[in-house]
Amino acid sequence: MSEHTPEALALQLDAARAKLRLWREVEPAYQKQFEDVLAPLESTALELKAKLVLCFDHASKQKELTKGERELASELVQQLGQETLAAIVLDGTPAECDVDRIKAVYRKHSGSDFDAEVAEELAEIQAHAVTLALAVPAEPDPGPDPVAQLAAVKRELAAVEEHFAARFHFDPDQDIDPADLMEDLAAEIEDAEEYIGELEFELTQFVDMQQVKAWLKAMKKQLDADKRREGRS
Repeated sequence: MSEHTPEALALQLDAARAKLRLWREVEPAYQKQFEDVLAPLESTALELKAKLVLCFDHASKQKELTKGERELASELVQQLGQETLAAIVLDGTPAECDVDRIKAVYRKHSGSDFDAEVAEELAEIQAHAVTLALAVPAEPDPGPDPVAQLAAVKRELAAVEEHFAARFHFDPDQDIDPADLMEDLAAEIEDAEEYIGELEFELTQFVDMQQVKAWLKAMKKQLDADKRREGRS
């Protein structure tokens, strides 16, 4: 059956309208669960990561650690610092931490200014946000023509998906199925809770430098194993 026959067009139009209805139903439920549950967890995780950045910065200056251990602590400052700042500055995730201090610590260890690194990307994000905030003119009535109706529904679908991807930081090129969103969100919440537990455990390792030494040694071993696996793959 050609996709341009009246029957095929009618099927496509029904499918597009059904998907649009599903988006209208799912998006408010997703937003509520995101704001009530996932967003606070993400903020908590960020605040813990910011504390870890400062802990590793402190460890990198301790003479009880070997040069290699201090270097690993410095690498972790750079990695965690960049991740933390990207989430706060680029994604806009709220977190109660001293952002300027994290930037200064990151700059000290990486030799790079985070704001300069992401200036272009941040400008693009802000410009895109302004574009999305502009009122979208109402679609003209497509009339009874099924081709025009299908085109109008597809444009509306694309606008809904673009706004959703921008609001919740999805890859704009990602194909998002509204039927999977709530299940995926539940999995994200579970992952966030598990990650917070890991971060809390990691912070307990900074009770004394001997524990830090043992933990860094284990971490170095794991990182080396990961690199070997990547090299073989």
